[in-house]
Amino acid sequence: MSEPSARSRVDRGSTSLTTALLTPVFVAIAFMAFQAALWSHARTEARVLARNGAALVARSHADASATERSTLAMLHSDTDVRDPRVDIVVSGDVVTARISGRAPGMIRGTSSTVDVVEAVPLEGFRP
Repeated sequence: MSEPSARSRVDRGSTSLTTALLTPVFVAIAFMAFQAALWSHARTEARVLARNGAALVARSHADASATERSTLAMLHSDTDVRDPRVDIVVSGDVVTARISGRAPGMIRGTSSTVDVVEAVPLEGFRP
């Protein structure tokens, strides 16, 4: 009968142990990446709606309060932003839209705040 190699005697079970020890680390890293993606997605949704609302008021001269209401309705129905608040203010030659709320977390207590501000200059003829 042949004698086992020196490597197989020394390496007995180390692969299983390495796998058992590193699996939780990789799971935690994957969890953190997915959580960061959720937060980033909620911020992006809020930023897009803030920019669109400000542009609608600045370029099409839409009513700011009506635009706030429609933006809030979109946030409630189509996004992941929780407890949203929308403020659109026309100040001088600039329209500023601010959306705040909470981005969801995968586990209770891991939600994050969302607070985006977009400013668009008023357009149109000025004598």
